[in-house]
Amino acid sequence: ELMGILALPITIFVFQPLPDRGYLFSKCVGLLAVGVVVWLLASFRLLPFSLLSIQVGLLIVLVLSALAIVKRRVDMVSFVKKRWPILVVGEALFLAAFFSFLLVRMANPDLWHPHLGGEKPMDFAYLNAVLRSSYMPPYDPWFAGGFINYYYWGHFLVATLIRTTGIDPSVAYNLAVPTFFALTVGGAFTVVYNLSESTRN
Repeated sequence: ELMGILALPITIFVFQPLPDRGYLFSKCVGLLAVGVVVWLLASFRLLPFSLLSIQVGLLIVLVLSALAIVKRRVDMVSFVKKRWPILVVGEALFLAAFFSFLLVRMANPDLWHPHLGGEKPMDFAYLNAVLRSSYMPPYDPWFAGGFINYYYWGHFLVATLIRTTGIDPSVAYNLAVPTFFALTVGGAFTVVYNLSESTRN
């Protein structure tokens, strides 16, 4: 939510042609923007993957948002005043999707059982490897001295949220799954809403 709020002015600026200005996209934009900055810093070994590098990422997003506000302040204020009901609906939908899938994870929180967990042991191993790596690419949890030869971007984003909040990884994993579900629902809603609104014009 914090990253989404920080990235909202950028989102409104970028998605200006859309009726809802891509409001729910701001959550993805915020997480991705901060994640890219932190990942680049760790990949080029400018800063280790830590709370400090995340704060740098948040600061850069904040500065970009401030520039967007300076450039489009009047339009943004007008948009919020005019379209606040759809923003509330979007936020309610996002939270409903998150908490509904959280109930699913609460019913089956096991990360290890093969026939109930599927790929979760591997995902959790990669997530912990990313969390314990100071620089990217992260180490391979099953191959000493090696690096993960697998796409780990989603794990990195979750690890960024874990480093930001300090939540235990085993708990955070079961919060990450509903988060991605809610982001997917929010993105789908944004696409459908904007397509339907465009047909009215």
